[in-house]
Amino acid sequence: MSGILNHAAAIACLLGISFIVTGIPAFAEPPAVEEVLSVLEMDERQINELAQGQPVIYALSENRSDEIAAGIAWYLPVPLAKVAGHLRTDNPDLLDVDVTVHGMLTAHSKVDALSPVVLSDEETEALLDAEPGDKFNLSGHEIEKLKTLKRTSNGSPHKAIRDTIEQRYREILFDRFEAYQRNGTYAIASYAREKNLNIKPSVELDQAANASVILARYVPDLHKAWINYPTTLPPKTNEMFQWVEKNVQNRPAVILRHHVNYDWNGGTLILTREFYASHSYNSSQWITGCLAFRDGTVVFQQVRSYADQLAGVATDVRHLIGRKLLKNKMLKSFERLCGVLGQCH
Repeated sequence: MSGILNHAAAIACLLGISFIVTGIPAFAEPPAVEEVLSVLEMDERQINELAQGQPVIYALSENRSDEIAAGIAWYLPVPLAKVAGHLRTDNPDLLDVDVTVHGMLTAHSKVDALSPVVLSDEETEALLDAEPGDKFNLSGHEIEKLKTLKRTSNGSPHKAIRDTIEQRYREILFDRFEAYQRNGTYAIASYAREKNLNIKPSVELDQAANASVILARYVPDLHKAWINYPTTLPPKTNEMFQWVEKNVQNRPAVILRHHVNYDWNGGTLILTREFYASHSYNSSQWITGCLAFRDGTVVFQQVRSYADQLAGVATDVRHLIGRKLLKNKMLKSFERLCGVLGQCH
């Protein structure tokens, strides 16, 4: 059972919640918030609970044995402009409470943009001996490059080997960023597992994008662009790429993220695609929204994450534990938001 708990805890720990708001234009006749929440799979009872000012976490349909999904919504008696003012940032730390180091990546970035990524001695040694499996999310090609590096560096001083491995690791991260930026999910390299198995985050993220009813219904152009990225994004859209590092199970985990921010009905839709995580889970997608409601603001989010450790023996138990931990993670992020706004009870 401890292994199940560790896998679920890692998934929940990596699912940080971050929001990025870019502007608040005026739109005519936006859909009623109650209608939007219904499309988000909230029932009438949950919507009534939301109006009482309590965060509501609800189940989402899961279409794969390796998928974990949940939604959260809450009403804050704060004007939308004030909420947006606090959330408008390029820094992912406000609600993503577990980030230890972070940075931005752009079309003009070089691999040195990842220079703050530093490996411990344990991680360096583990990478030198990397094999197909779930200790690291690496492709077969990436593993072979590390093996070659180990052979050619044999006999070098320890510090020189460590520096070389760190640099090669940064190159792996940067190559994955460039591949995704050029060709989207199609270009995401598979993860090599034992028994010649390969896990494809590209398939997971494509399924997550297609599963979004709210995008398909209200912003079909954005939905199409998200599925087919890097096609041209619609007007009122901004995007950015981030890398973040978190400590997961006493190990550093580096995550590459793609954010798309869309001005929508006086509020915002934020799409976040985690197209690489260095270990513990494969990929994830968040859809976050912010809309005026009554005398305040409703913020909602849906998370879909994928980890092959969820499947197999005791999958039901793994999912139950993972959903519970994800719920706690979402509530923790909400507490930070309402604390910043001075609205926690």
